[in-house]
Amino acid sequence: MAETIEHPGHEAGHDAHHHEEMSFWSKYVFSTDHKIIGMQYMFTGMAMALIGGFFSYAFRMQLAFPGMEVPGFGIVSPADYNALVTNHGTIMIFWVAMPVLIAAFGNFLIPLMVGCDDMVFPKINRLSYQIFLLSAIVLLVSLVVPNGGFGGAWTAYPPLSANPNYSLTPLGSSLWVVAVGLEFIAFLLGGINFITTAMNSRAPGMKLYDVPIAVWMIVVASILFMASVGPLLAGAIMLFMDQNIGTHFFDPAYGGDPILWQHLFWFFGHPEVYVVLLPALGFTAEIITVFARKKLFAYRTVLYTTFGTGVLSFTVWAHHQFIAGIDPRMAHVFTITTLLISIPIAEMLFVYVATLYGGSIRFTVPMLWALSFLFEFLIGGVTGIFLGASGADIYFHDTYFVLAHFHYTFYPIAIVGT
Repeated sequence: MAETIEHPGHEAGHDAHHHEEMSFWSKYVFSTDHKIIGMQYMFTGMAMALIGGFFSYAFRMQLAFPGMEVPGFGIVSPADYNALVTNHGTIMIFWVAMPVLIAAFGNFLIPLMVGCDDMVFPKINRLSYQIFLLSAIVLLVSLVVPNGGFGGAWTAYPPLSANPNYSLTPLGSSLWVVAVGLEFIAFLLGGINFITTAMNSRAPGMKLYDVPIAVWMIVVASILFMASVGPLLAGAIMLFMDQNIGTHFFDPAYGGDPILWQHLFWFFGHPEVYVVLLPALGFTAEIITVFARKKLFAYRTVLYTTFGTGVLSFTVWAHHQFIAGIDPRMAHVFTITTLLISIPIAEMLFVYVATLYGGSIRFTVPMLWALSFLFEFLIGGVTGIFLGASGADIYFHDTYFVLAHFHYTFYPIAIVGT
């Protein structure tokens, strides 16, 4: 009887052929591969950046040429202007800076840099992106519903955001809150993955002090986000209830307190600055070490200052409220903490400069971007010293000085740092 001989590579070849037949949806839409999910976050963030950038173009053209028809948009009405400004800020912070700097790079790089195959919870990772995509869709839908999109600024201060009689956009305002809440849930799930993977799935022999500084920065950023977002999620639920079921948490006419929202928002909002800043600093460190052909000067110093920055970021939120009627004695306390937090950030910049010193520097395109990040962020940091002083902030508040500080901080983070 003839005996059938199985070739060793036959089964493997069959499996390879089977994998090649994966549908587009299975491979690129419902994938649990960390690299695919990272690219999904990246492309979604880039698409939202185009939308947020277009909004910026439209309202700045209106400022430059009031009442004129804006090419590609048309006449910008007062309601349009408010909605454009509000959603430009919302998109660029929550749907561009966060997904690109943390989710895209974190998903793509963390398993590769710590030496594991994938995230610890790949299905939760996929769910995180799906919720994030849903949040982006809800936000965009909020712009085209009857009465238009929410126009109460990206900080959503009540009573303008809480009372439909003031906002005049009841459905748009509610959908805006839902979108932000969904986005926060998505990043909570992502943060669980980043922290767990970096701490528990390192390659054999890789100790904590061997973990690349970029991974540490993403881990600390995830911790900051998860520790600070709870109060704002609670505030978002309260705001949604004020808008839709007649509660008055933030309505002073019924005993509510609009300042409470400011505390809930900025307790999250200022750590949020470091949530997106730290990954950008981490990537910059990796680029500088490669193209200066030197190890990072004072690795442990950078690591400790990263944790110090994270702790201090929870002690500075009220510097956004110096003119909101807070006790002047507390304003002095927050002035001190605000100035203190500049020390660890400045220390990191000095470490990066020390890494460059004596190195064999190659001025490649990535290196030029990294150096420009340091220079531009330095301007944002210096202007922040002025705003951190309560006496000076009284005069700078709600001026273009604040706008310039904000953009000199977030532009190098979200655009140059990426």
